[in-house]
Amino acid sequence: MKKFILYLAPAVALFTAASCSSPSEDAKSTGTEYMPDMYRGPAYETYGINPVYGDSMSSRLPVNGTVARGNAVYTDLDRQMSHDYMVANYPGTPEGYEAAGSMLKNPIAGSAESMAEGKRLFENYCLMCHGATGMGDGPVVQRNGPKPPAYSSEQLKNLPEGKMYHSIHYGKNMMGSHASQLTATQRWMIIQYVQTLQQGATTAAADTAAAAKM
Repeated sequence: MKKFILYLAPAVALFTAASCSSPSEDAKSTGTEYMPDMYRGPAYETYGINPVYGDSMSSRLPVNGTVARGNAVYTDLDRQMSHDYMVANYPGTPEGYEAAGSMLKNPIAGSAESMAEGKRLFENYCLMCHGATGMGDGPVVQRNGPKPPAYSSEQLKNLPEGKMYHSIHYGKNMMGSHASQLTATQRWMIIQYVQTLQQGATTAAADTAAAAKM
């Protein structure tokens, strides 16, 4: 017991001395700091003065070529068919949908390159619901997901390209908006490819009906 008190008394005294401060000391002082860089970072305030730069501004402009989060790299065509243009001329309403169908036309000239890119984009963003041939039998549908109408159906086989663009931009029924995922140019490329599926699906349906009558 004497040995325990002998060792305990100095430890208590040391702890008391370390935890107390004299009245003359700053009441807000945290005492001795070990490795202060761990909790007193050298970072400058966002809008404060920063002597590292010649203009003394901490808040810096992004470097050239920086893409804002949620945006894509836009082409000249994308700028012509910007989100603001769509909102101003074809709002996300039934009236805007009809107006887009009447007035909005694909500005991209068809080419093997644009068709190949449209097919690639379709397979990335559309195939899972619409299916590889546009019959509305994609993997999502096969797993009890919502079934979109086939491109050969009366509802879609003659759907104007302007309405397709409006649907991709704003969404339609169970299909959500793809405005944040696809640029204007990419949407038109997909539409070009979808039109080939419309034609192919319609032709296949006609051939099937003809064969059934024979």
